[in-house]
Amino acid sequence: MQEAGKIVFLHIPRVLGIDFSITLDVVLVWLAALITFLLVYLAGRRKELYATGGYQNFFESIMEFVDENVIQGAMGVHGKAWAPFVLTVFFFILFCNLLGLVPVPGSEENPIFKPITSNINVTATLAVIVIVLSQAVDMKLHGFVGYFKRIAPKGLPLWIFPLVFVLELISKLIARPLSLTLRLFANMLAGHKIIGAFIMLGMMIPWKLCPLKALPLMGTVVMSAFELFVCFLQAFIFTTLTGLYIGEALEEGSH
Repeated sequence: MQEAGKIVFLHIPRVLGIDFSITLDVVLVWLAALITFLLVYLAGRRKELYATGGYQNFFESIMEFVDENVIQGAMGVHGKAWAPFVLTVFFFILFCNLLGLVPVPGSEENPIFKPITSNINVTATLAVIVIVLSQAVDMKLHGFVGYFKRIAPKGLPLWIFPLVFVLELISKLIARPLSLTLRLFANMLAGHKIIGAFIMLGMMIPWKLCPLKALPLMGTVVMSAFELFVCFLQAFIFTTLTGLYIGEALEEGSH
């Protein structure tokens, strides 16, 4: 069933104004979560202490890359305890992105490809989780008063302290989640729109101009290859910022 430009598998009446219907986007989020669990579980399901086979080596190389550049690089000595969360964020976003390269029944606006991270509600939810978690960690470790003391750097002149405090607070609670939300959303939306445009262009060219059909096909192949790189890049950027924000909260006496 299609409703307001989206596919609805199960319509559920609104509760307190919130729509709990099972839509294509909901199914894709569940699918990405299931794929993340299954693939990572199979990669880690081994008796040996070292990876055996190409599949396990592939996942281990990705994990080592994230560990070296995010968990250790961005979070420092405190990062090891957060490795499961950080790696989960990376792989979940990665598979959400990669699903956009698989043709699925989409909405009226996106009939071919549907990366779930092109839905701003999904990216906003991920961003809010990261920001709330990082601020909660900061407040738990440093206390309510200590949390606010750390917002603005020490040693500022009294006359400029209120301005810097307000700007830093806005940065933590508004600018950061907006940046996380829009960066991932915009990049994934733009990529799959371009791929969809090439496919539609190829379908519109009549068969009597068959040689011209090769041009949109080539464009689709090139953009799909580039989008594969973007899928990894955007997952890594989001994960790196996640590590930085949590690492900042774990620091002691940094302000």
